[in-house]
Amino acid sequence: MQSERNIEMEANQKKSSSSLGNTLRLLNLFNMDEPEFTLSELAKKLGVGHSTIHRLTMTLMHEGFLARDLMTKKFRLGASILAMEKTILSYYDICQISPPVLEKLVQDTGEAAHLSIVKDHKVVYLQKFDSPNYAHLLSHEGKPNPIHATNTGQVILAYRCQSEIEEVIAGGLAPYTSHTITNPQQFRERLTRIHKQGYSYSKDELHLGFSSIAAPVKSPSGKVIYAISIAGPSSRITPYGVQELSKAVKEAADELAIRKYGRKPL
Repeated sequence: MQSERNIEMEANQKKSSSSLGNTLRLLNLFNMDEPEFTLSELAKKLGVGHSTIHRLTMTLMHEGFLARDLMTKKFRLGASILAMEKTILSYYDICQISPPVLEKLVQDTGEAAHLSIVKDHKVVYLQKFDSPNYAHLLSHEGKPNPIHATNTGQVILAYRCQSEIEEVIAGGLAPYTSHTITNPQQFRERLTRIHKQGYSYSKDELHLGFSSIAAPVKSPSGKVIYAISIAGPSSRITPYGVQELSKAVKEAADELAIRKYGRKPL
């Protein structure tokens, strides 16, 4: 009798472990390039049957980890995942000291301000403070974006070693708009220019109609992990105003560096 119970327990444990594994694999399928999937696409990618994938998706939807578009019937990550991601990001100590700096930057420029970090060759927004002027920005905290097509990504990458730059280039410079830099040599030249001038200005590279200016948050040794940026409509962030706006962004980045590292970077 005891042996039968052990066999049954082991079978249940294996089943539970398999379900957990499939759940984690399913959630890991969603990324910036593939944010949505149909039920059949999920089943095919996981290599499971229709009943299994239906059970998994229904459970995850009930718990808020998945959402489903009523029109397309495609699944995407739900609010529970985004809330968890935001909670994890809040553990960064820099997020405790950056709000006054970002709030002032919003006041000084009238545009939305972001604090970003690079993770796995993606830019992740740690914090975002909205502009008092309306702008339908598609950015939010915890959202990953392509490093090569975002201003903060370019700024951080400009202060990284050449091998990391080449890794990003080798991964492909996918076009998001007609203004995205997709030529490797032009991209290298952009990063060299950013490093020289200490800030980056981009127009329509990730989303048409929107521009941004970013500056690095440098450690005393010159290492760059974080970047600050402003973003808004290209009608407001124009080439004519870049000099003044970039000064405000650089000053904010330097102020955050002082708060983070104890002294202004060289």
